Amino acid sequence: MALPRRRQPLAKFIPFHDLTPEVVAAALNTNVARIHNLCRGLTYPSPDELAAIGRLFGLPVEVFFEPEMLVYRDGPWPPPRGGAAQIADFERLRAQLDRDRHEAGE
Repeated sequence: MALPRRRQPLAKFIPFHDLTPEVVAAALNTNVARIHNLCRGLTYPSPDELAAIGRLFGLPVEVFFEPEMLVYRDGPWPPPRGGAAQIADFERLRAQLDRDRHEAGE
């Protein structure tokens, strides 16, 4: 799955709540450049960052990011790269197929 590389809703929530990227970076225990990259959809948030964002704003993380950005919310973290990424995608799709079959009663 590819990064969306689009402005994420998180970028609107930061100034709306009278916060700065520096304050959000401190709350997430990261740096300002990473916050800017998250807001622009240039990097995936880690599971720990997602939990911290949810606590900081008191809202579910689905509000702050497009679904493509949440693919690693339950792991594995860090995201696999290269051939390992293809294997991880295959395993994720296989698990989804198994769940769908189970729900359909097959």
